[in-house]
Amino acid sequence: MDKVRFGRALGYGARHAAKSLAQAVDAATTPAPAGAGRPAGTATVVGGGSAGGSGNSAVRQDAAARVAAAARGVAQAKAGSQELKRSVMAPVKAFTSVVWLQVTGTFFTLMALSLGSGLWKLRDALKQPMESREAQEFYVCAAMFLLFAYFAVSNFARAKKRERMGRR
Repeated sequence: MDKVRFGRALGYGARHAAKSLAQAVDAATTPAPAGAGRPAGTATVVGGGSAGGSGNSAVRQDAAARVAAAARGVAQAKAGSQELKRSVMAPVKAFTSVVWLQVTGTFFTLMALSLGSGLWKLRDALKQPMESREAQEFYVCAAMFLLFAYFAVSNFARAKKRERMGRR
């Protein structure tokens, strides 16, 4: 047999084996309807016309066993990747949430300090009547200072709480 004919025969056999394997995988992964022996729409793998049906059924059973083993391997790989994702990403997620709370807490602290400086400059406005512009600016600045101070303290408290929960 020359190289060309051998290559064609080998290619045909490989394509036919791949199609048979794909059909076997489809048949193995499709759930069977209640009361039916075989899933609907699955094709029967037919042998190449050789005599002796027992040889073909042995090949089919061997292929089905390999497909089932491959399916179990895929399921185990998926479960392993999910476990790896949980074991790696959970600490990263906890760490980044703590860092994010600390960064935003720092931002709120800087804003509160800036507003505190403004409050100090407007401290003489407390002697003015409530209707004066300076007094109103002081009270608005004080409200904003309290709001940003609350956010700063609460963010750092939440970060500390999450950090403690992550250590357990």
